[in-house]
Amino acid sequence: MSPIASLFETIADNLDKRRLEFTKVRRILMNYVSTPLESAAVRMSIPMIYALWEGYVREVCQLYLEHIETHVSRAADLQPAILGYMWTPALRPLTGGLNFSRKTSIAELVLTSASTPVSFRSTEKEIGTKSNLKHSVLEDIAAHLCLDISPLAGWKSHLNALVDLRNNIAHGSRPTGLSYLDFDTYAHDTLMLMEGFEEVLLAAVRSSSYERHL
Repeated sequence: MSPIASLFETIADNLDKRRLEFTKVRRILMNYVSTPLESAAVRMSIPMIYALWEGYVREVCQLYLEHIETHVSRAADLQPAILGYMWTPALRPLTGGLNFSRKTSIAELVLTSASTPVSFRSTEKEIGTKSNLKHSVLEDIAAHLCLDISPLAGWKSHLNALVDLRNNIAHGSRPTGLSYLDFDTYAHDTLMLMEGFEEVLLAAVRSSSYERHL
């Protein structure tokens, strides 16, 4: 099996495991449909839906970055956006205005690092979701990783509604009137969003969107 085929299979397996988790939660909730505990059970399921979504994005993006490390020979071959992302730890101390010392540090970074092997630090591989992976945060991640998420634009309202509901529950709010149908809708749509994100990643790998094409 080729390395890319192996990557695609690993990404697919990751999503299959999450499909199974959705099924497990659905089976548990079915025991509470039409009982006084239905709404409470659904409230507990919403953070799980969000966790499956956030965990999926973090894990498959890490696989994507590891693929880039393996298949791009030097930093200078990366697109500027993802090169800047890789250099985030080195660039972070240089913010707050460019005095002579900071300009010199940036020049040194460019001169000494452009031809080095591609290597993302663990902090960048972990993908910063701010524990609040709504659409604007996803857009920011995609921009840094050279991912085209325009095909996911139709899921913006769903994703933001899921994050808002999850946040309300996590912060002590007790939304009333939630039913199994609400869970089923959020679970179905979130899984569809995850499938769409999988296609975004696969397209990026196929086209090598992270590489400079001179």
